[in-house]
Amino acid sequence: MYFIDWLVIGGYLALVLTIGLRVSRRSDSADEFLLAGRSLGPTAVMLSLIATELSAATFIGVPQNSYVQMSWYYLQFGFGALLAKIVLSRTLVPLYHRLGVKTVYGLIEQSFGPVARRGTALAFVVGRILASGVRLYLAAIAFSVVTQYSMEFSVLICAVIAGIYSGVGGIRSVIATDVVQGCTFIVSALALLVVAVTTIPGGVETFVDWIRQTDAIKIIHWPSDVVGQEAGGWASGWVSGWSDGQSLPVALIGGFFLTMATHGTDHDMVQRLLTCKDGRSAGRALVFSGFLNLPLTALFLLVGTALACSSALTPSELLIDSKDVVPLFAIHTMPPGLFGLFIAGLLAAAMSSLDSAICAISATWSVDVLQKSADDQTPSIRGITVIITALLALTAVGFSWLDQQGWSATDDLVTLALSSMTIIYGALLGVFLCAAFLPSRGSGRSAVAGLMVGTVVGLALFFQKPILGIKDVLIAWPWWIVLSAPLTAAICALDPREKR
Repeated sequence: MYFIDWLVIGGYLALVLTIGLRVSRRSDSADEFLLAGRSLGPTAVMLSLIATELSAATFIGVPQNSYVQMSWYYLQFGFGALLAKIVLSRTLVPLYHRLGVKTVYGLIEQSFGPVARRGTALAFVVGRILASGVRLYLAAIAFSVVTQYSMEFSVLICAVIAGIYSGVGGIRSVIATDVVQGCTFIVSALALLVVAVTTIPGGVETFVDWIRQTDAIKIIHWPSDVVGQEAGGWASGWVSGWSDGQSLPVALIGGFFLTMATHGTDHDMVQRLLTCKDGRSAGRALVFSGFLNLPLTALFLLVGTALACSSALTPSELLIDSKDVVPLFAIHTMPPGLFGLFIAGLLAAAMSSLDSAICAISATWSVDVLQKSADDQTPSIRGITVIITALLALTAVGFSWLDQQGWSATDDLVTLALSSMTIIYGALLGVFLCAAFLPSRGSGRSAVAGLMVGTVVGLALFFQKPILGIKDVLIAWPWWIVLSAPLTAAICALDPREKR
């Protein structure tokens, strides 16, 4: 790298740390550290949500997806996510504000008691460590390619930097830095797109003609486009339908259920919504983030399409694994200065999701699992942050090992990121659905039982390839929460609700 690249990277890191640490001066009390005094506006919360949603999985995985698949089917999941955010803005989000909970798992205690609260909090901690560990692993893949550092060292760099300011400043620091980081990796993606188009002979005009000829930005896919008409009658078609992870109906259902879980039961996302002054402001931030997420996702899909066009018209022998398509292009094509911006964007994408995960997991462990008093919560969270950061780094390295052993659920990076979230979140969503929408059903015992069964189902679905010894999954990831959440809710509802 050139000196100007190091200057850009150093400037970005200095800016993020300065903002994070400066804001941390206002985070002494537990209410400030956990909820920013419930004083943040919907615009800042919306931008923070988007920065977290558009993680390293988006920065690296979404371009890889459109590069390999030669389509934009992934954008369909955004439509299902938007529907879920509208529903949540009218249901669970206002409910959390009316109850005045510090974390979302306060709802579970009010419904089923302290044992169920601890159970759901522990389930979230495990699920979020898995999901965020995958995102850290994806960032480390690219970082190790462009810097030639080892995977372990790449993981360590991202984890340590994010752990410093999130542990010191709490949610206010996370949201403040997320805004900077979101802008950084969006500008980086725009630079990557411009450079990619300039490598295409004939530039924009050739690129547009190539898209028309290949239909490479097709968004809407129907089941017949994905599964095809196979021999074997309706039974064969029914089985093939479960393996469909790309058609519009599946994307709407899968995107809806996944977002209901992530933005309704995952404190990593909901913690931002609790920083707003009321449920109405939080609901607006949530819905607007759903609308803005669509064009931003399209930007990263367009980057992958531009790389596919450039590769098709000017073939290169450098690419061995599609996982490396984005970092390899940046290494060999991005000019000095812009290459530094790419590294800064990669770090921003990694840390914008990692910092909030560290903050949310630490807060949940202190408030819901250990149930510390208000005076002890802030120092407790700051101490736990170090442990959580280490666990996230170890999880990322663990996923790297699983991938090398062939135990990965998929070779598609963004699908791996999304599917890892479904291991626990179907079980969490089932318990929350029972708590919020079945007021006369559920107990602490049945809630914990439902969590355990739903988690086992989620694990079995995630590892179905190595367990069954098959090459392709029988049930695609968008169906996993659809299967585990209702099962968990049904088990949770077996017992009658006790009066509290």
